[in-house]
Amino acid sequence: MYKSPYFQHSTNEIFRLLNAIFDTSHDGIYVCDKYGRTLVFNDAFLQISGIPEDLLYKFSVFELLEMNAVPNSCAAVTIKTKKKHNTIIDYYNGKKAILTSTPIFDENNEIECVVSNVRDITELNSLQMELEKTREITTIYREALQQLQEEIQSNEMLVYRSKVMQNIVSMALRFAKNDAPILLLGESGVGKDVLAQFIHNKSGRPGSFVRINCGAIPEHLLESELFGFEKGAFTGAEKAKPGLLEIAHNGTVFLDEIGDLPYPLQVKLLNVLQEQKIRRIGGVSDREVNIRVIAATNADLQLLIEQKKFRKDLYYRLNVLPITIPPLRERMEDIPVLAIYFLNELQKKYKMKKMIEVSAMDRLMSYDWPGNIRELKNMIERVYHMTENDKITADDLPESIRTVDSVNIKGSAIYVNKLPLKEAMNQFEKYYIKEMMNQSKTLKECAEKLNVDISTLIRKKKKLGI
Repeated sequence: MYKSPYFQHSTNEIFRLLNAIFDTSHDGIYVCDKYGRTLVFNDAFLQISGIPEDLLYKFSVFELLEMNAVPNSCAAVTIKTKKKHNTIIDYYNGKKAILTSTPIFDENNEIECVVSNVRDITELNSLQMELEKTREITTIYREALQQLQEEIQSNEMLVYRSKVMQNIVSMALRFAKNDAPILLLGESGVGKDVLAQFIHNKSGRPGSFVRINCGAIPEHLLESELFGFEKGAFTGAEKAKPGLLEIAHNGTVFLDEIGDLPYPLQVKLLNVLQEQKIRRIGGVSDREVNIRVIAATNADLQLLIEQKKFRKDLYYRLNVLPITIPPLRERMEDIPVLAIYFLNELQKKYKMKKMIEVSAMDRLMSYDWPGNIRELKNMIERVYHMTENDKITADDLPESIRTVDSVNIKGSAIYVNKLPLKEAMNQFEKYYIKEMMNQSKTLKECAEKLNVDISTLIRKKKKLGI
């Protein structure tokens, strides 16, 4: 113990002072001898531990532990190990405490007594639980805010200038006011998912917008994901789970890549569309659902029908209100506004201002964008991060976009000014597909290189006489 020069007290006064400090300590203090027999303790220890006073006098810490009067004994561990020990104890009275037991040795290095400090952390633990609860609530609000922002952004993301897109948006607004199925057609990356979300937002339906990618979920899992299942329906089904169609009650189901929906499930989906009822796997009764269905595909559904891969009756049921979104190359006036929009979004996120020079914008409008809006967005993000200057020039663009003036196939350029546009496009397409076929082992590989569906490639081969 360290003593100040101002500490000038007799032995009796020191004892009285230490006793007062002992009794007024907020922490519990418990002292036992080397046999675990109680020597002294303060009121705080009784309050925290809840151990009856008479038990402390009658029994050692080992006996108290053996008779389950205490859930644990830090002092007993210290006596056995002759080392300082820390632990956390949940006392039977509901108190939670941190215990530190320290051995005091005599001149023979034998334990003379053990001093245990007991700190009540019940309130601290309660505060921790409240903090965790607050964090959970904060997370819920943050996710709700994010969802709200995403819904707001889904309207803002309908960025366009072309007349054809103005007509499509007007059509979408009309279609949003009823519950008839909508079929969105168009190449990959044209924005079918964004338009579907826009229609849902404008529909006024109170339920959720549930997106289901029919091509992304394994076939053996798709049925349970769509329709849900009852407890015990199959191995591992320990509790019932609603399907995505049921979750979308009073909302909108967006069936993306509908052409990839397995044939056996198509008839079940048709029944849902007709009856507005679903039955979970393992269920014995139907559940009514009120859902609006929007389907989308970049596949040729008519060809899939001919190939017996898509049901004709399901096609007719989905194709009540069709909307075809043209590729970006057919609405070039949308490219500048889309490019600037994506650039602005990046600037908001990364706080670095950049602009696209006229020369670069000219190249963007000359490129045919086989990946459509998705490709444009990814390219803008790429050059935004790779360009060191605050201006994006034509030289900063990928080579495929910089060198788009003319296209050479087998060393010969096709000049569109020598042919009518349609004939020039057909000639270019024919040569280009033939070249890709020569470089590919299979039609599937060729279709992947061209970034088109294999059914589209087969149809073009027939049309162009390849």
